[in-house]
Amino acid sequence: MASIVRVGIAKIGYNNLTRRLCKVKTTSNVTQVAFISHKSKRVGRRQLAPFDYFNKKYGFWAKLFDPMVDRCDENSKIIVVDGPIAAGKSEVAAKLAEEFEMVYVPPPSFDDYYINPYGYDLRTLDDRLSPGAQSCDIQKFLTNPHHVNVPMFQLNFLQFRYDQYITVVLHLLSTGQGVVLNRSFYSDVVFAKAMANAGYLRPQALKFYQETARFTHLEMMRPHLIVYLDVPVDTVKERIKKRGIPYEVNSKVLTTDYLQDIENTYKQDYLKNAATHSHVLIYDWTKKGDISTMVEDIEMLNFDYDKKEKKMRDWTFENVQELRRKRWLCINRDFLHVDYMRYDLSCPEMHYTPEEDKEIEDIMRIVPGEKYLKGFNPDQGDKVLWKVWDEPPLGGTLIPYSRDLDILKNEVEKLKASATL
Repeated sequence: MASIVRVGIAKIGYNNLTRRLCKVKTTSNVTQVAFISHKSKRVGRRQLAPFDYFNKKYGFWAKLFDPMVDRCDENSKIIVVDGPIAAGKSEVAAKLAEEFEMVYVPPPSFDDYYINPYGYDLRTLDDRLSPGAQSCDIQKFLTNPHHVNVPMFQLNFLQFRYDQYITVVLHLLSTGQGVVLNRSFYSDVVFAKAMANAGYLRPQALKFYQETARFTHLEMMRPHLIVYLDVPVDTVKERIKKRGIPYEVNSKVLTTDYLQDIENTYKQDYLKNAATHSHVLIYDWTKKGDISTMVEDIEMLNFDYDKKEKKMRDWTFENVQELRRKRWLCINRDFLHVDYMRYDLSCPEMHYTPEEDKEIEDIMRIVPGEKYLKGFNPDQGDKVLWKVWDEPPLGGTLIPYSRDLDILKNEVEKLKASATL
């Protein structure tokens, strides 16, 4: 059985979305409690149909009449499972999602970013490009941490995680369903600091990254709960070796010092600050543990704090209009991304030069399936008789064909099929 340390476990400032968050009176179809409930306690509960944000626009009438608040209940929360590399986060996150009738969303993938909808891997073009115009993903970073595009890779990872979090918040507000994540953009700074300490990021680049991260925090609501899996460095190295991914096993990056730096930053900085706004549960996961124990601990957490306290302040709104504005921003996410975009002459490694942009633009012209939008490329087998392209209701995600979107789309269909109201 896993040992547990609770950080800031007292009452959490999450004012239930249907009760104090939006000052909405109790309705007949929503359970008004301050504790997350196991799926066994939710049997037979009537459920409102979700708002299909993949196929319907959140327009004027939806803003007025969509029962957004009534869909939300005690399990309408965001849980993040965090921890070092190879800690077992994916397994734990998936099981928690199952136990609480939430949806597990895996972390963003650079494969989804670099492999286009027709299966062409843009990374195969690197040998035709100058180093500054080449791709950079996790594999390249772990094998060549001093590559010129490593700083930009870390910035891109922050952007991808931020964009995913926006989608997750939109899913919660549109369906009422809670979400479990494997890490989030909030903890991404832990790895940026470790990279800087190891010499892979210049101090100026780290400062640029941190300023960007600060802007991403302005409009988002921090997770309700963070579950941290505590695994010592020696065990992390053993697990990396056991799972046998070549570029991890032979990595020049994943040294004892680097991994220890990540652990120290998590415990001394990130978790300490996160506990002021979110519940934080820390488990000794050296030998892994019993998920049922974790589930019981989560069920004991009180998510009903006074609105004057810091806990869950991000999820406290004076009226429904404020919540509708958040939902509108998640759909029109370009406004959120524009907030942090800027050019800093002191950090040229964080941007492509005009010459590199031209290189990329020229070579993309020969890539199969990149001439037109997906579905409009006859040379790739698309049957285009007559189509009118319209921007999808979801808005412009940074990775438009990612696996997490497929997962959420399938989940919306399941919720529609199981709806009783």
